[in-house]
Order: sequence, then structure tokens, then C-alpha cells
Amino acid sequence: MCGISGTVGLADRRVINAMTEAMRHRGPDDCGVYVDSSAQIALGHRRLAIIDLSPAGHQPMSDATGRWWIVFNGEAYNFADTRRTLEDLGHMFASNSDTEVVLAAFARWGVDCLKRLRGMFAFAVWDKQKNELFLARDRFGIKPLYYANAGQVFLFASELKGLLASGLISRRIDKQAIWDYMSLGSVPQPRTILADVHALLPGHAMIVNANRQVKIWRYWDIAEHSGEWNHWPPRTRGLDQIEACRELRRLLDEATRLHLIADVPVGAFLSGGIDSSAVVGLMSQCTSRPIKTYSIGFETRYSQLSELRWAKIAAARYGTDHTEVVVTGEDVAREYDKLVWAIDQPSLDGTNTYFVSKATRAGVTVALSGLGGDELFAGYPQFRSFARASRWDRARRILGAWGERWPLRAAPSRLARGVEFGLTTDPVRHASVRCLADEVEKGRVAGSALRESPGLEPITTLYTRWLRPGLDPVAQVSYVELNGYMANTLLRDADAMSMAHALEVRPVLLDHVLAEFAFALPSPMKLNGRNSKAILIEALRDVLPEQTIQRPKMGFELPLWAWLSGPLNERARAALNSRQASALFSPAFLSEAQGALSGVGQPQPRLWAYVLLIEWLDMHQCQV
Repeated sequence: MCGISGTVGLADRRVINAMTEAMRHRGPDDCGVYVDSSAQIALGHRRLAIIDLSPAGHQPMSDATGRWWIVFNGEAYNFADTRRTLEDLGHMFASNSDTEVVLAAFARWGVDCLKRLRGMFAFAVWDKQKNELFLARDRFGIKPLYYANAGQVFLFASELKGLLASGLISRRIDKQAIWDYMSLGSVPQPRTILADVHALLPGHAMIVNANRQVKIWRYWDIAEHSGEWNHWPPRTRGLDQIEACRELRRLLDEATRLHLIADVPVGAFLSGGIDSSAVVGLMSQCTSRPIKTYSIGFETRYSQLSELRWAKIAAARYGTDHTEVVVTGEDVAREYDKLVWAIDQPSLDGTNTYFVSKATRAGVTVALSGLGGDELFAGYPQFRSFARASRWDRARRILGAWGERWPLRAAPSRLARGVEFGLTTDPVRHASVRCLADEVEKGRVAGSALRESPGLEPITTLYTRWLRPGLDPVAQVSYVELNGYMANTLLRDADAMSMAHALEVRPVLLDHVLAEFAFALPSPMKLNGRNSKAILIEALRDVLPEQTIQRPKMGFELPLWAWLSGPLNERARAALNSRQASALFSPAFLSEAQGALSGVGQPQPRLWAYVLLIEWLDMHQCQV
């Protein structure tokens, strides 16, 4: 895990050093730069040593001929197998690092090397012969990669902080990004909070030539590539439950072993839910030593939100060396500036990851995570909601215009909301699931300068782009969640908050081979009546504690409003009274929010996202 940066069209050692130094937290073990004045190219790297801790893993790294130079962030878990393939083809290696294997794979197969990589990564390769820069990002976007064109210079980095440190990037905000953020609590890719900076999308690659002309393409999509499992006998539609469980378990075991590869201590996050318990349980079968596990909870008065009880059950079952992180409002207030700096882009999420990562880094350098289980195995409540809504869709097609009206008249008032959900369109349904403010509410919340900006698109436009025709309701929700909430919030925040403490987080369930199989499974195997994650539980029944299997589903929540109205009250009120706030929000909303913080009116948990947005913009001196 590392921080990478680079410039094309500028070979300024001072600039690349500044960009690299701004990401020191991502790689405290080593740093390096490569500058070629004749080609006007510079590459920078901060290293967190995970595999081959020796100086042989130093980056930027070149091949033996000096033609190709690479900066690599992430892990290629199958590097040993790929290395053996390359050695059989005559390639000689000078180190034991996965970075050298990725570089050799690119030198041998070019852009097709991406098909052979199994892991999480963002990397750039400079080809001196072609005067061409190749950049790629892993399939799910576990590792970040941002880029910008600044006049005659193309820049890229692992974080916005790296780009801003160049001194070449405008701090002007993207108003569409702000508009989307008011609904989602994060900025959907490829946009960023900065108007001139973009994120390379997950599963995408790009080439930048010496004239800074850019070509971007998608090399992987889970819906397309999961179709390859249809050739696995028996065909998916008639897949036998027992055989499916057996294959799923094999892939889970394989993915876990691959994610344990490291030359440094490896631990795990443990919430006590199905996904994290599954990961720790599988880890425990691969090692004879107690696994170091870490969970987060809150002070006693918010114990109803805490998962510590469940984590203890799992820790006891697997005999782990378990650490509990109890976070108080005072802790959050004390660390608030560091938290805002760490997040890299404003986000509603990530506070829990910041604190658990801080504690975890004291014991290990790598932590395995259960991220992805809800998205791949139908763990969220909306999977059932969309399955029910699909029945309304069928009824409407049969009944025609009459069917559009009678259900609302016939439904009891307590069911009217569910009926309305069933009668609307898919983009509207998806947009409503995680909505902090819909378009009408944003018209009331936003200030006039933002609200009246030309060309602002509603949030449903974004969800329309994430929909994929032909998928059944469960697969469609999975596809939207993976491309939306998972990529834009969970993975981005997990990376930023963990790397703020130089901790590498590895989401085992997002191994792409495992994920493709899970996505291809028939939906009834994942969502069986009211039982979600049915096949995952069945495949791991010998591993999971019975209490974990039987526990009710509870989303992870933070006492955000209690923190805002308590230890952070003065800070929040000052933020809402700032110039940034006046430029973004309407006077009526700001007055209402100040009243809520004073104890007048209804609590507003979404204020956490809005206050953090204001604080981030102020910290980075952005132009609203």
C-alpha cells in the first residue's frame, strides 16, 4: 500500500517532491522520485512496505532495460503464480516484490496484463520508447486514482491532497458534485469535489501520450464478467444448491489465503456480523496463531448502536487476540481536525474507520475486512423492497393504466408508502434508498447561487447511469450498490481513513473471482424469503457462530447527532455561521439548523455531512 503521483508535460523535481510529501502518511517506510527532463515526465512514490521489505522494492521502479518505469499502489495477490509464468517465459527477477511482477507483466502483455492481475491496485507505467503513460485502477475501485489537466500539464495522484500540493490545481469546487453530495453524503465518481479533478473509475484504464491526449476505457464489469460462470456446470439457472455451496466455499477459502499474503503482521476488523465473522473464521483456519482482531463501539449511553457484544462472541469462537475501541464524543471532538484532513474528500461516512484503524495500526500493518458481503449476497433491506416492487411492475404491465391507480386507493394508509415505492420508477426507487435530501428538499436547503446554477442534474440521472438492463431485481440492486455506495463511499472512505494511519485494509469478499461467482448465482440462493445471505451462511455454517447466524440484521450507526449537539456543538454552530456555509446553504435552512443545535426543533443527523463539507472546504481554502 502506497501513495503514487506523477506529471506529464512537466519535469519539476520540486513539484513532484511536494506531491509525494503530501502523501507521506500513505507510505512512511520509503520515498522516491523519477524525473526525466527530456521526456518532461516525473513520477513520485511513498512506500508502505508489505511484500519484500528490502530496498529492492523501492519505487519508482524500472525494468532491466530502463524502458518502463512504474509506481504501484496496492497488492497483486496472485503475483507468485504470475511470476512463475513469466519465469517460464524467460523473465529474470531482481526482487521478491509484487511491483516488479506487475511491471514485467505489463512489459510482456501490455494492457492485457490487467486480465491477469488479482488484487487491489492503482498504478502508472511510463513507456520511454512510446512517450506514453498507462494508468489503471482495480476492478472495484478499492485503491483510488485521481487526475487533472492543468494547462499543459497532466497530473495524477492517490489523493486530492497530492494534486493540491502541486500548486497547479484550481481549488474551485464542482457545483454538480456539491448538489449530488447534498443527496448522498459523498461525491459520486468520476467527479470529485474539485471542478478540475476527476477520478479514474473502477475497472477502467487510461493512456496519456506526450501531448497529454487522454484515452479511457473500461476493462471490467461485474455483470459482463460474471457471465463466464454460466459455462460452469451445471448452468447457473439450474445450479444445484449443494454444488453451489461447495464452489462458493472453495472460492472463499482461496480468497482468504491470497489476502493473507504479506511479510508484515496481518489482523482483521471484527464487527461480529456475518461478513467480518466469516473473514475471521476463514483466517483462523489458515493460521495456528491467534489473530489480532479489532472492533469499535461507543460509550454506555449509546450501547444500543454498538456491536461489541457480537464481536466478543465471534472473537471467543475463534480465539482471537481481541481489542475493543470505545469512541466517545470527546474523542471525536479532540480528533476532529485530523479526521477532516484524513477524509481527503467530504463524506458522511468514515469516522468509525478512522478510529478503529488508529487502534489497529498499533498492532498490525494489514487488516482484512468483510466489506462487500451486503452488496454481493443481498444483505441490505432494500433487496427485499426491490424484489417486492418488481411484483408491482408486473401487475402494472398486466393491468395497464387502471393498475397505476387502484393500489393506492385500495392500500391501507400504513402500506401506502410501500405501495408508492412499488409504483415509481427504478431510478427514483434507488435514489430514495440513501437520500439525505431529494430534489425538492435540496431546493429548500441550497443557497440561491448553488440552486440556480445552470445544468444541474437530479440525482435520478446518476442512478439511471448505474442501472443495467436485463438484470433481475436482486442483481440490479447489487449492481447499483457496488457501483454507487460501495465505490463512492465505503471503499473510498476505508482507503482514506486507514491510510491516514498507514494501515492497509484488504476486503476479502471483493476478490473479483469470488465476486463474479457470487453475482452470477441465482437470486433465490442469496435472498430466500426473508433470509438474506442464505448461500453465504450455508457455505460457512461450520465456521460461523450460531448466535451470529441468528442475530437480527442491524446497520452500523454512529451517534452523529449526539456528537454535534454535544462536544462538537460550538464547532458546528461556528461552521454554519461561516462564509462557506452562507455560500452553500439557504438562510432559512441555516437558521433551522442553528435552532436544532440549540435544542429547538427536530434533530438533523444529515448535518454531520453538511458541517463536514463546510469544514473541509474551509480547511483546503476552496472557492465556492
